[in-house]
Amino acid sequence: MSEFVGDALSRYLDRQPGMREALLHDPVQNMQAEMLRQTLTMVERALTDEGVPDEVRRRVINRVIWGEPEGRIDAHAQMARVRKQMLAADLPPDLAKAWQDLPTAPERPVGSEETTT
Repeated sequence: MSEFVGDALSRYLDRQPGMREALLHDPVQNMQAEMLRQTLTMVERALTDEGVPDEVRRRVINRVIWGEPEGRIDAHAQMARVRKQMLAADLPPDLAKAWQDLPTAPERPVGSEETTT
């Protein structure tokens, strides 16, 4: 695993409260983090083998994790919001309204040094 993949994965895990502790005690969380690490490593290795420049590899890894080439928006929060809307579509109208009123994770910058535009 390259230093960039390690740093990107670490930032991803740090953005989730309690994740570091969960990795120690929850085998499912541990397996998911390991699968993400392996996927990022394979993506980076494939890009390197194809001669893709470092900057482009960095942007691709950010897109895989965050859905944004510069790593600014948490794509997982966006997916959770969309998933919630899709589930609400299958509910009766009164339950759908209550479901959609529940709070979702806000989209936020990945790191304190980055800002959204």
